[in-house]
Amino acid sequence: MSARSRTTTRTNVRIRQAVTAAAVLPLLALAAACSGDDGGSGDGKGKDGATTAPATSAAGSSTGAAKAPLNAAQLRAALVKDAEVPGYKIEASKNEAMSPDDVMTTDKPECQPLADPPSTRPKYARKAFVGASVGKIDPGNLPAGVELTQLLLASHAPGEAGKMVADIRQALEKCTGFTATDGTGKKIPFTIRKGPAVTVGDEAVAYVMSDTSDKEGGTALVTVVRTGDASVTYLSVKGTGQAGDAPLVIARKQDANLKAAEAAG
Repeated sequence: MSARSRTTTRTNVRIRQAVTAAAVLPLLALAAACSGDDGGSGDGKGKDGATTAPATSAAGSSTGAAKAPLNAAQLRAALVKDAEVPGYKIEASKNEAMSPDDVMTTDKPECQPLADPPSTRPKYARKAFVGASVGKIDPGNLPAGVELTQLLLASHAPGEAGKMVADIRQALEKCTGFTATDGTGKKIPFTIRKGPAVTVGDEAVAYVMSDTSDKEGGTALVTVVRTGDASVTYLSVKGTGQAGDAPLVIARKQDANLKAAEAAG
């Protein structure tokens, strides 16, 4: 890949590494991105726990019989595949651990729900998770035709996925910026603004997160989608370094796969 291609497809490493480990995977011939990881939460990798069947309420409640949350193997099986979304290249992660350095703690408590989706220690712990890099390129429209998305698919305890989305919505009414401290003590300034309305899954919310210290490629669209007691966080950027669009083609197929996985138990 040329120096120009590397520059034009550069994304915010700080944001991406909060969701992913340091393994770098090629995406098509023109872009590179970090892969996500799979395993359990930082509070207890691969923990077993009771959960409920797919829900439709904002709180994530259910009237079905209790089921165990989807484990990493089930999540990986449900992860959207290339063949299901023609035109996209999907690279599933191969690692099993997230770096403890990739914690994001805000200086404003009311903003913390906005830092939690890409943090290794969110308020609502992930029972299991898998990650992937998603790429799509329009060769006739470079660099704007490059779309890169980091995907983090997770299962949660009963009702907690709904609480997470509710907390994000509430935070977006109060928070327009914060300084995050990572696990190494590094401070990263972010501005926040509401993203587009997204209709997918049982509910979804989107916002734009910009690292003000990285003017060239420090902006990403964060889209969080809930399907029952599972969630998917998408961090999307364009090859120009701007926030990407909500990856609706991917999100709709991922939602369908998760619904099938939760129904099968």
